[in-house]
Amino acid sequence: MEQMAQRVLSDASNEGEALVSVGRIVFSALILTRFLALGGAHAEGGAAAAWLQLPLLLGSIAVSAMALLAARRRLFGAKLLVASTVLDAVFAHASLLSTVLWHGPHYTGLLRMPDPAAAIAVAFITALRLSPGAAWIGTAANLLLMGGLTALDLHVNARNATYGAKDLMLLFIFIGSAGVFASVICGIARRLVLEAGTASAHMERARTNLRALLREHHDVRTLLSAARLRADLLLREPMGASAPGHASALVQDLGELSSFIESVKARALGELTVIEDATAVNVGATLRRAIEVVQARFARVRFELEETAGLARAAANDVSVRIVGGERGLTHVVTNLFVNACEGDGRQGARTVRISVEPNPTLHGVLLSVSDDGPGFRPGLLEGERPRAGTTKPEGAGLGMLLVSGLVEASGGTLRACNPPEGGARVEVTLPTSG
Repeated sequence: MEQMAQRVLSDASNEGEALVSVGRIVFSALILTRFLALGGAHAEGGAAAAWLQLPLLLGSIAVSAMALLAARRRLFGAKLLVASTVLDAVFAHASLLSTVLWHGPHYTGLLRMPDPAAAIAVAFITALRLSPGAAWIGTAANLLLMGGLTALDLHVNARNATYGAKDLMLLFIFIGSAGVFASVICGIARRLVLEAGTASAHMERARTNLRALLREHHDVRTLLSAARLRADLLLREPMGASAPGHASALVQDLGELSSFIESVKARALGELTVIEDATAVNVGATLRRAIEVVQARFARVRFELEETAGLARAAANDVSVRIVGGERGLTHVVTNLFVNACEGDGRQGARTVRISVEPNPTLHGVLLSVSDDGPGFRPGLLEGERPRAGTTKPEGAGLGMLLVSGLVEASGGTLRACNPPEGGARVEVTLPTSG
């Protein structure tokens, strides 16, 4: 999901770069038209100004055209976006250089002309690239280049310039404000694009799962037909020699149907919880309710809610975490962990399940640990510290831990599983706090 969201963001950034490139081409073409209309090489500055302006403007158009093609091919990354932002500032200020060096007798200084206002526009359009870093660097480049250009103007045209430090500071305030505004807009737009990308990823995953369910629909119909046939045969010959075989096959068909239904239920729950926003949930209260539910099913198992890091049981009720799906999402996570511990590998389960809750201020999260004295994770079910798809339970689908892991990671948390040296299994879930 994160990869798809980043891809959507990259596409949007490249679209913004394409718009900026088109704008740069139009701007350079207009400046070139103006230069030629005013006489070109015969205007103020003569051939020297022409040798500066013509290569600069034609180069700007050529580079912008290449940038436009690259943006349409989605080739712009973070570094190229920054480079393009700096290039905007360089072209904009270099186009003013001829005005500083070659001007008419009525020239009163660069800041007495409307041309420097282009720097404000250049700083503002950095927002289209959806890169706050590029926006800040572009703003800094515009300020530095404008400072250098005005310093050159005051040095070369000291007798003509009628502006001073107050005028320069006012222009700097305008350029800086445009840059800050662009950065804020850029950050907001970037967040919205990432959210839209994540939503697109959810929709694509939902479509994929739906297609998978539709493909499996044929298998379900086959199982139902087989089960119906077995039942008809049993009704026709309830005491026949083949009745035990039909009954056994019927039980097997119904078991496969039950597993499929559980799989559909798990997928649907996973989709519903991930689609919802993360909300704050009381950890202590949710843990106790989940323990009561699971304890009723596994009466022989002893559940121990440990007090760690000075966290008293009463205080645990004040600890909240953010998780997608809210209370339902957290209940789904802890219930799965408890049931997995109690069932073990399907042949041997845990006798004692220990649960601890420990705030982690450094990570701004809460560590929830569930350990047991069961058989632990079998070989092949762990990939480093992450659970893999698969199960050792005769009636298991192997999706429980994967759904739990996906739910935790979608909430901005982490899940680690291991077989500790003292035996059994331990699962550690870290979720962000609500504060």
